[in-house]
Amino acid sequence: MRLFIALDVASPLRDAIGAMRGSLAGVRWADPATYHVTLRFLGDVTGRDRLEDIDIALSALRAPAVLLQPEAPGIFEQDGRQTLWIGIARSPALLHLHRKVDTAMRRAAGLAIERRRFVPHVTIGTIAAPSPDLLAPWLARWSALPLPAVAVPRLTLFRSHRGPDQPVYESLAEYDLDG
Repeated sequence: MRLFIALDVASPLRDAIGAMRGSLAGVRWADPATYHVTLRFLGDVTGRDRLEDIDIALSALRAPAVLLQPEAPGIFEQDGRQTLWIGIARSPALLHLHRKVDTAMRRAAGLAIERRRFVPHVTIGTIAAPSPDLLAPWLARWSALPLPAVAVPRLTLFRSHRGPDQPVYESLAEYDLDG
């Protein structure tokens, strides 16, 4: 099963980001119920023992709760497609939690150290055929709009299923952070 560890985005931030849906033509908008900030992608995990090791490691993790402070929207480009996202500030608490999760997963699941830079974000949609004429003004408009910060008191182990149009995320377990 495909797994990842993330911070679930709650309201009012979820609602504010969800209000952007439909504001740019040609975007396949993500369902607001799926908004999250990925801390570590685990990939395909097989075997009950390995899943138990991950659960034990996440249960033992101690870190303070995190305040997600949204920033300007942006895009990742890959294979001719663009992923539209809302940036999340790289706060000391968020970076600390990311390092703790990464270390715990390397020890518990034998994962390699993550080599790419951690860019905290919430994916809000994908664009198959982007129009620069529309995208630049959209980014400028939404960059100027303040979005509410939201406290996240727990992290979640998610399972990703292939859905008919978009992936479906199932929460397998939640782990409280220190308040």
